[in-house]
Amino acid sequence: MDYRQAPTFMEKAQMFDKCDFCKIFEATDKHPTGHIPHYHDYTQIWYVRRGCCEHWLEGKKYEMARGNVFVLPPSLAHMTQFQKDSAIICCEFDLNQLFGEQKGADTPSISLPVQSALNIISFNLFFSQNDKVKSNFVLSPMAEQEVGARMKTLLREYEEERVYYQEFLRVEIQGLLLLLAREFHQSPIHDASVEIYNQNKAMMEKAIEYIDEHYAEQLTLEQVCRLSTLSKTYFCYLFKLMTQQTFVEYMLNLRIRHASALLENSSLSITTIGGMVGFNDSTHFSRTFHRLVGMSPRSYRSLKRGSGAEDSSTGSPKEAER
Repeated sequence: MDYRQAPTFMEKAQMFDKCDFCKIFEATDKHPTGHIPHYHDYTQIWYVRRGCCEHWLEGKKYEMARGNVFVLPPSLAHMTQFQKDSAIICCEFDLNQLFGEQKGADTPSISLPVQSALNIISFNLFFSQNDKVKSNFVLSPMAEQEVGARMKTLLREYEEERVYYQEFLRVEIQGLLLLLAREFHQSPIHDASVEIYNQNKAMMEKAIEYIDEHYAEQLTLEQVCRLSTLSKTYFCYLFKLMTQQTFVEYMLNLRIRHASALLENSSLSITTIGGMVGFNDSTHFSRTFHRLVGMSPRSYRSLKRGSGAEDSSTGSPKEAER
């Protein structure tokens, strides 16, 4: 295995072929999956049904044995090596689509506390420094039986496609997540995990606040990592966990958001506005604005001011100063 090769991106739009919010499958040493470096835009829960396997995550090896559960958030490069006579059941899902937000609801979505628990569990993949805190926490005997039964039910429902099977899958996955969240809450590592997570979360919030205040400067990822006192790998992982964006995506969206306000509320030239929000090159600014907003800066200004002189969203993003 060569973990150094570029990971393959697996997107739920292509991978979730039968059900739009999940995919359930079994993998074995005779029929392996995920044996090349890859990452995806959905969450995974692995349950070791039989034997042992090695899970490589961001270059670090995790040994998994029968009864272990491994919670893997989106966007992390990983791969798996199966040992002889091993088998796992994998539940892949999009958390937002799974729970679904009900507009106008008076109570917060059930996904919020579950998401918090999953964040803390997966967070410890990187930030644990000893065996006291780890992600693939061992289930209690009773919980292991229930998790195993639920995973087998999920696999059967997904494969058989009986009437209302998607509704059954949705309910079963929600129950599985609540079970894992409860089990983790009751585990000996919970309090230490929450403490470590909150410490680093506060540090990251300060780093994000710094970015928000200095977005127009030529900030680099390395600079912000030094401010947070975290390594680049740790910082990028936690930043993605908290913002759902990479550092570059966050910076670009932040700059374009401020540029949009200036275009709407000022008479400054487009070149000047681009420079004010951190773009040294006006062409780069116009192209980035066009890609993220769907129209050129001049078209956006015209639209917001009601001049009706907007360009086609498929037109050239190259701008003359105005």
